[in-house]
Amino acid sequence: MPRKKRALLMTVGTGTGDKRCSLAHGLMCSIDSKDPDFICFFVSKDSKPTVDALKKVFNNKFDEDFDECYDYEFVENEAVDKFTEYFNEFKSKISELEDEYRILIDYTSGTKTMTMAAAFASMIFRKELFFVSGKRENGIVVKGTEECVPQNLYQVYDELMINKIKDLFNNNRFEAGKVLVDEIIDTNEDKEVFSKLFDAYYYFDSVNHEKALEVFDIKEFQKAWPDLTKQFQLNVKALNIMNTFNQNSSNGPAEHNLKKYYMLASILNNARRREDENKFDDAVARLYRSLELIAQIRLSKKYGIDSSNVDIDVLRQNNVDEDYLSEIHISDEIKFGLTADYELLAQLNDDLGDFYLENKNQIRNILKFRNNSILAHGFDSCSKKEYDEFSEIVLKAANLLHKDMEKFIEETKFPILL
Repeated sequence: MPRKKRALLMTVGTGTGDKRCSLAHGLMCSIDSKDPDFICFFVSKDSKPTVDALKKVFNNKFDEDFDECYDYEFVENEAVDKFTEYFNEFKSKISELEDEYRILIDYTSGTKTMTMAAAFASMIFRKELFFVSGKRENGIVVKGTEECVPQNLYQVYDELMINKIKDLFNNNRFEAGKVLVDEIIDTNEDKEVFSKLFDAYYYFDSVNHEKALEVFDIKEFQKAWPDLTKQFQLNVKALNIMNTFNQNSSNGPAEHNLKKYYMLASILNNARRREDENKFDDAVARLYRSLELIAQIRLSKKYGIDSSNVDIDVLRQNNVDEDYLSEIHISDEIKFGLTADYELLAQLNDDLGDFYLENKNQIRNILKFRNNSILAHGFDSCSKKEYDEFSEIVLKAANLLHKDMEKFIEETKFPILL
């Protein structure tokens, strides 16, 4: 397979007398070493004569005409001390050439701004960077000692990328973060463990607990982020519980007795993450589901009542008042919603039913702005104030449901990458 053509991008300084001659020899060393198919000189009006000096050095050394041997052009810009202008010149030229050429950048000479722009361009666009060095006398590289020295700015680039990746993880942008992982250049960085981390918490956040557990590589995560070992252990414990079935049930496998509590805690944390993103409608929708789930868990766990398919006989077994039963519309499948669930708990003299009655007006008002939300039945947007009010009520109810709810919430909380 033939090699890709090479384009050499060079910043050119001015210099005078011996210094200009030295710069010309440096440019010649670079060109001779890299053997480019195309050269682009980044110059100012004052530095352009340095290229003329380069041509003389070349013609004397090889007894050939530089103009006949090389295809080249000038990018001339007098804003030699304006970083953005010179960076954009490099950006534009790289964009123009990179499909056809392998691009190399020589930042040996030129103003500090020109060379800094060249270096930044090499880092951002991942191009090879080098400068010409050698033995110096009076600050000038001695003729015949020149050599091309490669520079690796990828470590700096990777550090910037990794900080951005961590920021995306901490802001729950798991898909975007995984895409950015591919931008890491240094092969010493374990990109695979980052990808696994983003996958695990993407599925966790999407309530796909089975897939989250499948890709949750706790050993690799703890090795990469030892300071987060405890939170990883808590998270994998929670995922195991949400995916575990008891095998001792006489009717076959049954779900873990704490599964629904952990599911509730996970949804509450999910609501908090949406609140952190200022997605208050999404957050309130999750709080509504949490408040509904709290009643469903209590009815199921304590009274054997499935509110998605209510059995009147089971209600009678729990000594529910006949007047209350007479008001239930009998059908093949009786389903209770959130309000009906809590009213039933009140009939059962349950503490969650008492909580509902004590806070009935506030809960109804809160449910109104949920129902008016664009994600429910209306066109309004929920505010942080409305989220905070709803969250306070739901957390109180959750703590009434189970004394260890704060522990469950902590164990389903996502880690923060530092």
